[in-house]
Amino acid sequence: MKLERNLAYWLLVVGSGLWIATTVLAPIARAEGWAVAEWAYRFFRPVCHQIPGRSFFCAGHPLAVCHRCLGLYVGFFTGLVVLPYLHRLRSWLVENPRWVLAFMAPMLVDVLVVMNRPWDRFATGFAAGFPVALLVWAAAADLWHRFHERRKESYEPG
Repeated sequence: MKLERNLAYWLLVVGSGLWIATTVLAPIARAEGWAVAEWAYRFFRPVCHQIPGRSFFCAGHPLAVCHRCLGLYVGFFTGLVVLPYLHRLRSWLVENPRWVLAFMAPMLVDVLVVMNRPWDRFATGFAAGFPVALLVWAAAADLWHRFHERRKESYEPG
């Protein structure tokens, strides 16, 4: 499978960047009294417990997600941006996608042992999110390729 940095890839990069920005801008908006802040917190509520004691703070308010969720999102974004340049790791993970689970093992240990240190939670989330970016990129590339193949077939005289 050829992984290209096409429109689908760049939409993933921009979308995940906006996702992270929303988590960070929510407390700033709340500090400024903007109504959009509550929308941002409600948006992330179904995917994160949002316990203030387990979140980084900005402008005197907790981010819209906890340490671990932020780590997952930043890891995913970093994976999208860095993996195109890590050819050997990228090729190996594409050939052995089950190994992505190994990157999630530290997070599982962290959850089970409950280390309760902010940077541990962030780091284990980061490690888990990083390789997932490759699988999502590969799926998006496959969908992009299929879409264009179908489009070509529909234009061919038959």
